[in-house]
Amino acid sequence: PRVTLGTGRQLSVLEVGAYKRWQDVSMRRMEMISDFCERRFLSEVDYLVCVDVDMEFRDHVGMEILTPLFGTLHPSFYGSSREAFTYERRPQSQAYIPKDEGDFYYMGAFFGGSVQEVQRLTRACHQAMMVDQANGIEAVWHDESHLNKYLLRHKPTKVLSPEYLWDQQLLGW
Repeated sequence: PRVTLGTGRQLSVLEVGAYKRWQDVSMRRMEMISDFCERRFLSEVDYLVCVDVDMEFRDHVGMEILTPLFGTLHPSFYGSSREAFTYERRPQSQAYIPKDEGDFYYMGAFFGGSVQEVQRLTRACHQAMMVDQANGIEAVWHDESHLNKYLLRHKPTKVLSPEYLWDQQLLGW
């Protein structure tokens, strides 16, 4: 990609595998991030921000998001009760969240933190997805379901407003 970088900045393109289904791309993302943390990021950067490839930033996002672990509230569920959250509800899945648990619904499109915390998160989610796969289960919202389970059990140090993810199409505006 052609990106104008400031003085002292560099861009590295990391090759990732191709998959036939978007669900597989989504599910393998956690594995890829975990692997890149181990191979490169731990020795190169302090923080890692994980963003969907089709995200478009329309305003400045600054250092205010940098914290050991952050998640971003899903705009479609902002202000909703936990009963409305589309958590994985099948007890057979590693992403299972009982109906009486959960405080927020996080969107998988924007999360991050220190490289160590992101590696823990992505490794745990990937391992849980592999257990599900071995048992013939695919969580309802794929990696996002596993992210929500992880952030329920390992509370983020910062919860970002859904304004970071406003999408007029998603919200039906």
